[in-house]
Amino acid sequence: MIVYEDEASFRQTPTLYRTWARRGQQPEIPTRGERHTQKILGAVSVPHGDFVWRHQAEYFNAETYLSFVDEELLPHYYRRNHRVYLIQDNASFHKKPEVLRYFAKHQRHIEVFSLPPYSPDFNAAERLWHYTRKESTHNRYFDRPDALCQSLFTTFNDMQRHPEKIKGLLAPFF
Repeated sequence: MIVYEDEASFRQTPTLYRTWARRGQQPEIPTRGERHTQKILGAVSVPHGDFVWRHQAEYFNAETYLSFVDEELLPHYYRRNHRVYLIQDNASFHKKPEVLRYFAKHQRHIEVFSLPPYSPDFNAAERLWHYTRKESTHNRYFDRPDALCQSLFTTFNDMQRHPEKIKGLLAPFF
């Protein structure tokens, strides 16, 4: 099973994206000026489009990353007598000693491959973050952090229930 993993942050501050408007009249989206950020860890299998994710309040670090791998990623993707081939970026916490020890201890179940530095185009999960922003956050106003969360969770749950919606995004990776 080939699985791409990545982390993303989604801000409550609105982002303008391509949209229709009268010439010379840029669309305006209200903002509260607050910088609440929602942090998401996610993994997607190629070519199946099977997606798992976790929302967290803390910043990304080795502990939160290993918790996601141990409690979400491996239980979801690992099958007896098969290995998970995990492809990840070069986030600093991916190289921490405790992370390397964890992967060495679980090498029967999971083998890790790191992408070259600064190569988000090689990570299939990046395409899901772009899709999520387009579907959930661009050109939208969120008056409360939980409104942003609700929008994100709805999109993530939809991707889980309908992997065919994101399979096209993953086509370059098969």
